[in-house]
Amino acid sequence: MKTSNPKKHNYRASGQSGQRLLYDARGERVKNSPLSNKYLRTLLFWILPYFVINGIIFLLVCSSPRIEVTVGDTDDYVSADVTFTVKSLLPVKDLEVSLESSPVEFTKDGNTYTCTVNNNGTFQVRATAINGMIKTSFSDIGVLDDTAPSVDESSASISHGLLTFTINDTQSGVDFDSIYGIINDDEEDIVYPEDIDRELGLITMRIPYDTESINLHFADMVGNARAGRITVTVSGVETDQEDDSEAYTETEAEEAESGSEG
Repeated sequence: MKTSNPKKHNYRASGQSGQRLLYDARGERVKNSPLSNKYLRTLLFWILPYFVINGIIFLLVCSSPRIEVTVGDTDDYVSADVTFTVKSLLPVKDLEVSLESSPVEFTKDGNTYTCTVNNNGTFQVRATAINGMIKTSFSDIGVLDDTAPSVDESSASISHGLLTFTINDTQSGVDFDSIYGIINDDEEDIVYPEDIDRELGLITMRIPYDTESINLHFADMVGNARAGRITVTVSGVETDQEDDSEAYTETEAEEAESGSEG
């Protein structure tokens, strides 16, 4: 007797929703593939690729560099190191570094750049990516000492032939050894401080009785120099040493930078 293997048959039926149902020869339901759903296929193969591809294009077209600038402290108030990093999804084709619009040289180590500045001002880094997008970063540098000391005008006074005034410098400090005065515009008649209170910045000078004016000269520890004029007026007719006199500093003052000119 010959026996034949039973054949497997797929049976089809329609559910209540009208969806076609498949069954195998044993009567078990055959599950449909998720990709058989046309809406899912449209989402996976059309809508999502559209947004992904266009998102990548938008990212590449609009991506711009990122810049971070760090201004270091100064040890001598003459120079300071500035470090900045430039990070970009796309290569950077051009990098410009300047201080007050003057180019600044720099060295590169990976994405980190270092340069040295010798003046205060606005530090600018301008990076251009290969897609043409530009990023500019600004930082203010004010740690260097480029200003001469100043005399407190309200502190200037004369009593019993002694001129006193206070002088201060907020950065490198006053060079007290640089202070002297020229009496009545006579370059040969020079006086120096008789007493200096370095903590308070209080200067005491003994001046001649016939003093009508004194030109003060002083500088800070990095050489920023200034000259200021004090005019002496005496109350009354006589110029007695015992009489108290008044002094004031004129508003105009010559200021010169230290070291090399300019």
